Amino acid sequence: MYKSVKTYLLLSSFGLVVGSLADGVRAQTTTNATTPQVNGAPLVPLEPIADLPISIDPAEVLDKKLAVAVSIQFEETSLSDVATWLQSQTGLNVILDQRSLETIGVLPSEPVTDHLTNEPVYLLLDRLGRIGVGWRLVGGILYLHASQDKSSVYTVQYNIGDLLDQNFKPEELKESILSAVDPQSWNSNEVDGAAVLLGDVLFVRQTNRTHRRVAGLLAALRKPARRVLIDDAPSHGPKRKALDQNVSVQFKSKALSSVIEELAKTSAIDMRIDGIAIKGAKISDRVPLSLEVSDQSLRTVLDLLVAQMRLAWHLSDGVLWITTPKTAENGAQIAVFDVRDLCRNMEECFSLQEAIQQQSNPGSWEESNGTGIISFAKSGIMVVNQSEDRLDSVLTLLENYRLALRNSKRRISPDDNPETIETKFYRMPTTVADDLEKVLPTLLHVETWKSEQRPNAKGTIRKIQSWDQISLSNGSQTTPNSKTNVSFSVLMIEQKKLVHAEIPKLLSRIENGDQTTPGMGGMGGFGGGMFAIPTNESVARP
Repeated sequence: MYKSVKTYLLLSSFGLVVGSLADGVRAQTTTNATTPQVNGAPLVPLEPIADLPISIDPAEVLDKKLAVAVSIQFEETSLSDVATWLQSQTGLNVILDQRSLETIGVLPSEPVTDHLTNEPVYLLLDRLGRIGVGWRLVGGILYLHASQDKSSVYTVQYNIGDLLDQNFKPEELKESILSAVDPQSWNSNEVDGAAVLLGDVLFVRQTNRTHRRVAGLLAALRKPARRVLIDDAPSHGPKRKALDQNVSVQFKSKALSSVIEELAKTSAIDMRIDGIAIKGAKISDRVPLSLEVSDQSLRTVLDLLVAQMRLAWHLSDGVLWITTPKTAENGAQIAVFDVRDLCRNMEECFSLQEAIQQQSNPGSWEESNGTGIISFAKSGIMVVNQSEDRLDSVLTLLENYRLALRNSKRRISPDDNPETIETKFYRMPTTVADDLEKVLPTLLHVETWKSEQRPNAKGTIRKIQSWDQISLSNGSQTTPNSKTNVSFSVLMIEQKKLVHAEIPKLLSRIENGDQTTPGMGGMGGFGGGMFAIPTNESVARP
């Protein structure tokens, strides 16, 4: 129906398609409900793609006690006191797994500095991961342990029957989970993760955070949209809008810590330096920075600042972190893209995948020794694991492609044109072929068959003798099995694709009859399978 996905994307990327949405894609776009015209020709109609949801809130898949919004300030507070506070706030039993924590050198006296401002409790728990502390909630008990402790892995059963009912194929669905959700954590030395599908139930053995992402991905697949971010805190939305606001800065030999503190204050964004990560990279937060720019987005300012120190920034756990590129890369996000308006089948999905990998940050994908991954949970539902800025690039590319389609003249390829003439061969018993050769042109699209009355019509039908087929009859106790040669012929039919599409249905009715009355259908059939429609013998002619 359309030119290949790859062709359009290549044209778009080289500027041959007019109109880039670059910055605008962060604000969700909507498809025009009417079909406009270009030079008198209708634009290509696209299937409507939902704009919402934009993200899956972790609170949707967590215990409600961990989603309660609170305000608290910890300043060098011991980990044991934090655990006591968590127990008083949530009503859960909180246990410090000291044996596990000792393996990473974390004691109950480990100092914790953090704060929540009307934010859910789970964000604080997630941020403990910066000091190597993980958590899990099992049977009403909240465990705090070493984040890479294998004993913290547990099994959850996910019922995916509703997704299978929506034509998701079990193996493709499972493969999307394994490839896009923390791919390094399956059957690795650090985490002994596994996924097994039994009927409508998916058994997953994984860590707490990975379970959240699996549940979030399944939730996004149930309600796909233009782009749905998985395991994304609601507070990230306002932060992204603030990052797109223009600011002017003037820093002269100012320490990194002071620069970030000032930017956090002026933008009202919770910005923090990932002290452990940058210390491990032997970078000091006291290194002086100088930058002077006017009327640029805060996003651009941050890019310029971190580039000076070979650092990176990313949103995670409700905070904008200044950290190392490796840490930021490990914090890649998962997103579901509804591209059913761009892909009609898996072949076109793979073409779209190839175009994205070639045109959007080419070196960042797994095929180019990068870490980004694309998979399809089913045709038209794309799952991507990438950094947030590269997910933005993917969305920009998809929106430009949609724009190109809306502004292009519809083109129908010969393979899709129902008026295309093609030749097909239908094999059947000669006695049946004799009758069909005469009556078929009177049963389907009479006006399309060539005759004395319609000499310009294209449809023709010819009978050709084929090889006989041996038929075995079941013998009785007194009569042995017998062999009979059945004469077969082939009807060579030259017709429009739309007529060929109806011929198999008609042949089935002739073979089995209309089963409208119980017990009367299917009497006296041709033995099943005698109508052969070998597609490899089809010859298409434009």
